[in-house]
Amino acid sequence: MFAKRIRRARGLEQPRRCGVNIIGMAFPIRICAVCSEEFELKPDKPGFANRCPVCSEPEAVEAPKEKQVLSAEERKAEKEADAARRKAIRDLLYRKES
Repeated sequence: MFAKRIRRARGLEQPRRCGVNIIGMAFPIRICAVCSEEFELKPDKPGFANRCPVCSEPEAVEAPKEKQVLSAEERKAEKEADAARRKAIRDLLYRKES
């Protein structure tokens, strides 16, 4: 009932002709999960289907961080940790099931 009033107010519902109710194809009306406002879900809308266009706008992109300069000891420790991680994954993947 509420959706009909919205469509009628927006001019999406056309009057009856010869006893036949002719209604234009309207977009589905959804309620935003963030701000609880009603909005029409239109095709090719960017963002999520349960968020209004205002709440779906992308946030400001952070500036890329500069690369850290690692010392020789830090690089060696990182290399050893990567090798241990690869070995653990390999052992998990190719472990013999008894």
